[in-house]
Amino acid sequence: MNLYDGLLFFIVLAAVLVGAVILGLCEVRLKWYGLVATVAILLCVFDSWQSKACLAGFYILELLCVQIYLQVHEKCGKRPILWLFLLISLAPLTMVKLQPFVGTLGFFRLVGVSYMTFRSVQVLIEIYDGLIKEIKIADFSYFLLFFPSVSSGPIDRYRRFVTDLERKPSRDEYAEMARKGIWKLMFGALMNFGIGNFIYANWLAVLPESGLAATISYMYGYTFFLFFNFAGYSLMAVGTAYILGIKMPDNFNLPFLSVDMKDFWSRWHISLSTWLRDYVYTRFCAAALKGEWFRDRRTCSYIGYVITMMTMGVWHGLTPAYLIYGAYHGALMCVNDLLDTRWKRFKKIKKSTVGQIVLVLITFHLFSFGLLIFSGRII
Repeated sequence: MNLYDGLLFFIVLAAVLVGAVILGLCEVRLKWYGLVATVAILLCVFDSWQSKACLAGFYILELLCVQIYLQVHEKCGKRPILWLFLLISLAPLTMVKLQPFVGTLGFFRLVGVSYMTFRSVQVLIEIYDGLIKEIKIADFSYFLLFFPSVSSGPIDRYRRFVTDLERKPSRDEYAEMARKGIWKLMFGALMNFGIGNFIYANWLAVLPESGLAATISYMYGYTFFLFFNFAGYSLMAVGTAYILGIKMPDNFNLPFLSVDMKDFWSRWHISLSTWLRDYVYTRFCAAALKGEWFRDRRTCSYIGYVITMMTMGVWHGLTPAYLIYGAYHGALMCVNDLLDTRWKRFKKIKKSTVGQIVLVLITFHLFSFGLLIFSGRII
């Protein structure tokens, strides 16, 4: 059984969500029900003993890492200690990404390791910042393993997630959440299975494997396919979370209406882009400015963009296509900033109707070319 794929999964999901609706309308807090449902569904999704062992090993490692660091941080809050625990937390993800190059690591396979690892890393960083001072094992377990968002996000934040866990909405409040959740779930299914699969079957699957015209057509087809497939999955995950009482944030917001790449990354895979902004870009720039690593603040910012987007590329994988994709977007972000800060007319153009239309088309094509790199078709 795969998450959000196949009749069996949706039968099981329907049974779980009907139970959630009944309890929610009776004003019962859904925390324990959702945790039990998450464990049960993941045991079905990870259907081999090897996959169950990998999931259990990952979970135990991340739980111990967070719990031990919470205790260690109270006695020694130095940054090198944080880096040590971050390296431990990132070890499973690193093993998965190195598998194409180190065959002996092939024994460790774990669906969703990228998303789950980033949730754990976020908790460690916020412990270091003093924003998280207590972690309940059940809360962290539910947050880390929350089944709707295991394999394709969104990447939620621990403190926001736990706030929802502790809330007990009234009957009317929950009814409204469930209504929105059902709508998101159904619309996401339409995007993913209806539009996304149609584009794949009738566009991408019938294209020749080579040729300039075929490659250009593939670029557009892949862009639309990935959007409907990915955004649809994310919306199904968000809808499921709503029905379980968790107001998980949306992951897409009309990205193809973006007027530049900064605007685009505030609309596409929002949970990942904001995660990278908060925990990579902002922290790098803060450390660089404090340590006076560069003479010019703009240099600091541009290097931060490249590091952030390269991190995004590495997060997807270590193949040349992913690394070039990250470097490409890092360069686009630098150019975007140059236009914003050095070309006064750029802001005026973004405010005019004609200018917005032109910039939307340019941004769409810049991103589409990036996805062509991402797909590996031209690498």
